[in-house]
Amino acid sequence: MPKIVKIFLFAILLSDMSFAQNTGFGSLASDRTEPIEFNSDRLTFNQESNLAELFDGVQIIQGKTVLSAEYVKAIYSKTNKLEKVFAERNIELKSDQDIARADKAIYSLTDNSISLTGNAQLVQGASNIMADQILINTKTGMTQLLGSVKTVISPSTN
Repeated sequence: MPKIVKIFLFAILLSDMSFAQNTGFGSLASDRTEPIEFNSDRLTFNQESNLAELFDGVQIIQGKTVLSAEYVKAIYSKTNKLEKVFAERNIELKSDQDIARADKAIYSLTDNSISLTGNAQLVQGASNIMADQILINTKTGMTQLLGSVKTVISPSTN
Protein backbone atom coordinates (compact mmCIF):
# COMPACT_ATOMS: atom_id res chain seq x y z
CA MET A 1 0.00 0.00 0.00
CA PRO A 2 1.50 3.38 -0.98
CA LYS A 3 2.60 5.64 1.86
CA ILE A 4 0.17 8.41 0.86
CA VAL A 5 -2.79 6.00 1.15
CA LYS A 6 -1.63 4.91 4.62
CA ILE A 7 -1.34 8.55 5.73
CA PHE A 8 -4.80 9.31 4.32
CA LEU A 9 -6.38 6.32 6.09
CA PHE A 10 -4.64 7.25 9.35
CA ALA A 11 -5.94 10.85 9.06
CA ILE A 12 -9.49 9.56 8.52
CA LEU A 13 -9.15 7.24 11.51
CA LEU A 14 -7.92 10.10 13.73
CA SER A 15 -10.68 12.45 12.61
CA ASP A 16 -13.29 9.73 13.20
CA MET A 17 -11.88 9.04 16.71
CA SER A 18 -11.78 12.74 17.48
CA PHE A 19 -15.37 13.16 16.34
CA ALA A 20 -16.54 10.25 18.47
CA GLN A 21 -14.74 11.59 21.52
CA ASN A 22 -15.74 15.26 21.14
CA THR A 23 -19.44 14.80 20.44
CA GLY A 24 -19.93 13.91 24.07
CA PHE A 25 -21.18 10.81 25.75
CA GLY A 26 -24.86 10.35 24.94
CA SER A 27 -27.29 12.62 26.78
CA LEU A 28 -25.16 12.66 29.94
CA ALA A 29 -24.61 16.43 29.96
CA SER A 30 -28.35 17.19 29.78
CA ASP A 31 -29.37 14.30 32.10
CA ARG A 32 -27.28 15.57 35.02
CA THR A 33 -30.10 17.89 36.11
CA GLU A 34 -32.61 15.01 36.32
CA PRO A 35 -33.43 13.15 39.56
CA ILE A 36 -31.36 10.02 40.30
CA GLU A 37 -33.16 6.71 40.86
CA PHE A 38 -31.44 3.71 42.50
CA ASN A 39 -32.66 0.10 42.06
CA SER A 40 -31.10 -3.11 43.44
CA ASP A 41 -31.90 -6.49 44.97
CA ARG A 42 -30.48 -5.41 48.35
CA LEU A 43 -29.63 -2.10 50.01
CA THR A 44 -27.84 -1.28 53.25
CA PHE A 45 -27.68 2.26 54.55
CA ASN A 46 -25.43 3.56 57.33
CA GLN A 47 -26.61 7.01 58.33
CA GLU A 48 -23.68 7.57 60.71
CA SER A 49 -21.10 7.13 57.95
CA ASN A 50 -23.32 8.60 55.18
CA LEU A 51 -22.89 5.45 53.14
CA ALA A 52 -25.28 3.31 51.11
CA GLU A 53 -24.38 -0.03 49.54
CA LEU A 54 -26.41 -1.66 46.78
CA PHE A 55 -25.99 -5.30 45.80
CA ASP A 56 -26.97 -7.38 42.77
CA GLY A 57 -28.83 -6.08 39.76
CA VAL A 58 -27.97 -2.48 40.57
CA GLN A 59 -29.29 0.21 38.24
CA ILE A 60 -28.80 3.92 38.69
CA ILE A 61 -31.00 5.93 36.35
CA GLN A 62 -30.72 9.64 35.62
CA GLY A 63 -32.75 10.86 32.66
CA LYS A 64 -31.82 8.66 29.68
CA THR A 65 -28.57 7.53 31.32
CA VAL A 66 -28.38 4.14 33.08
CA LEU A 67 -25.45 2.77 35.07
CA SER A 68 -25.68 -0.98 35.74
CA ALA A 69 -23.41 -2.96 38.09
CA GLU A 70 -23.36 -5.82 40.57
CA TYR A 71 -22.16 -3.65 43.47
CA VAL A 72 -22.39 0.07 44.18
CA LYS A 73 -21.26 2.16 47.14
CA ALA A 74 -22.77 5.65 47.36
CA ILE A 75 -21.29 8.32 49.62
CA TYR A 76 -23.40 11.21 50.87
CA SER A 77 -22.45 14.50 52.54
CA LYS A 78 -23.60 15.30 56.06
CA THR A 79 -26.48 17.22 54.44
CA ASN A 80 -27.55 14.04 52.54
CA LYS A 81 -26.26 15.30 49.18
CA LEU A 82 -24.94 12.51 46.94
CA GLU A 83 -21.20 13.12 46.41
CA LYS A 84 -19.61 9.99 44.94
CA VAL A 85 -20.63 6.60 43.56
CA PHE A 86 -18.24 3.63 43.34
CA ALA A 87 -19.37 0.74 41.11
CA GLU A 88 -17.80 -2.69 40.61
CA ARG A 89 -18.33 -5.80 38.52
CA ASN A 90 -20.08 -5.86 35.14
CA ILE A 91 -20.25 -2.07 34.76
CA GLU A 92 -22.28 -0.79 31.84
CA LEU A 93 -23.06 2.88 31.32
CA LYS A 94 -25.67 3.59 28.62
CA SER A 95 -26.70 7.03 27.46
CA ASP A 96 -28.74 7.40 24.28
CA GLN A 97 -26.86 5.21 21.76
CA ASP A 98 -23.49 5.35 23.55
CA ILE A 99 -22.29 2.49 25.76
CA ALA A 100 -19.27 2.27 28.05
CA ARG A 101 -18.22 -0.93 29.85
CA ALA A 102 -15.58 -1.55 32.51
CA ASP A 103 -14.71 -3.50 35.65
CA LYS A 104 -14.87 -0.42 37.92
CA ALA A 105 -16.40 3.04 37.81
CA ILE A 106 -16.25 6.14 39.97
CA TYR A 107 -18.89 8.82 39.49
CA SER A 108 -17.92 12.01 41.31
CA LEU A 109 -20.84 14.41 41.40
CA THR A 110 -18.66 17.05 43.06
CA ASP A 111 -16.01 16.83 40.29
CA ASN A 112 -18.54 16.31 37.45
CA SER A 113 -16.67 13.21 36.28
CA ILE A 114 -17.00 9.51 35.61
CA SER A 115 -13.90 7.33 35.49
CA LEU A 116 -14.13 3.78 34.10
CA THR A 117 -11.17 1.40 34.49
CA GLY A 118 -10.35 -2.25 33.91
CA ASN A 119 -11.20 -3.59 30.45
CA ALA A 120 -12.67 -0.18 29.60
CA GLN A 121 -14.58 -0.09 26.33
CA LEU A 122 -16.53 2.67 24.59
CA VAL A 123 -19.03 1.97 21.81
CA GLN A 124 -20.28 4.95 19.80
CA GLY A 125 -22.06 4.05 16.59
CA ALA A 126 -19.73 1.89 14.50
CA SER A 127 -16.70 2.79 16.65
CA ASN A 128 -15.48 0.43 19.36
CA ILE A 129 -12.64 1.85 21.43
CA MET A 130 -10.77 0.01 24.19
CA ALA A 131 -8.46 1.70 26.69
CA ASP A 132 -7.03 1.41 30.19
CA GLN A 133 -9.28 4.26 31.35
CA ILE A 134 -12.25 6.25 30.08
CA LEU A 135 -12.86 9.68 31.60
CA ILE A 136 -16.18 11.43 31.00
CA ASN A 137 -16.96 15.01 32.00
CA THR A 138 -20.63 14.95 33.06
CA LYS A 139 -21.06 18.69 32.45
CA THR A 140 -19.94 18.62 28.84
CA GLY A 141 -20.06 14.91 27.95
CA MET A 142 -16.45 15.23 26.71
CA THR A 143 -14.79 11.82 26.68
CA GLN A 144 -11.09 10.99 27.02
CA LEU A 145 -9.54 7.56 26.51
CA LEU A 146 -6.20 6.95 28.19
CA GLY A 147 -3.57 4.20 28.03
CA SER A 148 -3.29 1.46 25.42
CA VAL A 149 -6.06 2.92 23.25
CA LYS A 150 -7.22 0.57 20.50
CA THR A 151 -9.89 1.64 18.02
CA VAL A 152 -11.96 -0.56 15.74
CA ILE A 153 -14.16 1.22 13.20
CA SER A 154 -16.60 -0.80 11.13
CA PRO A 155 -16.91 0.18 7.47
CA SER A 156 -19.88 2.39 6.62
CA THR A 157 -22.77 0.61 4.95
CA ASN A 158 -23.80 3.70 2.90
